[in-house]
Amino acid sequence: MAGESGTQAMRIFRLIGVILAFALLSISSPAAAHKKHRKEPAPIERVAPAPAPPTTSAAQTDHARMGEMMGDEPENRSSMPMFARLLDWLGRLHPIIVHFPIAFFPAALFTAVVGRRRPAFAAPVQFLVVAGGIIAPIAALLGWLDAMAADAGPLLTVHRWLGTAIGVGALGLGIWAWRRPEADRSNGMIVALTVLTAAIIVQGWFGGAMVHGIDHLSW
Repeated sequence: MAGESGTQAMRIFRLIGVILAFALLSISSPAAAHKKHRKEPAPIERVAPAPAPPTTSAAQTDHARMGEMMGDEPENRSSMPMFARLLDWLGRLHPIIVHFPIAFFPAALFTAVVGRRRPAFAAPVQFLVVAGGIIAPIAALLGWLDAMAADAGPLLTVHRWLGTAIGVGALGLGIWAWRRPEADRSNGMIVALTVLTAAIIVQGWFGGAMVHGIDHLSW
């Protein structure tokens, strides 16, 4: 009797053990699956960034604006007639030559004004005015050659004719300074140099507007 009771007890314990083992397996499997899912997240699809638009440097922008103003350059100048090629080459000297009258006449105005109180300062006035009177008409002529193939818009039209007026006025002032060197500090010379210097400043604004845009001096 006692043996049968022990056997039944052992069976009961085994059955309980099997049930507990099955319960533990049932609980541990979802936990392990959840842990694995937490360790290995689903891969995220990566979207390639859109390519950045090509940037344009300031120099390229200025070159493009100048190309629009002056027209497209011929791809091969060697195919141009000799005389046309010479005029085209001379026109490209305009940006170089134009700086001389820009410097000469304001310097002549300064020395003429200061020379009224300090005569030693007035010595270069005649040279500056005569030199500017020679170079300014040449710069104006080269400007016409430089823009021969360009469309005559409002800015270019004003720039052309104002430059022509400056060239003619500078030539006349240079002749006056050559023939009358004693008038280097006179009221007439100072007034003429003031007007010419103001015209050069306005002319420089129009030149900058054609290359850099009309708002190139906006604050």
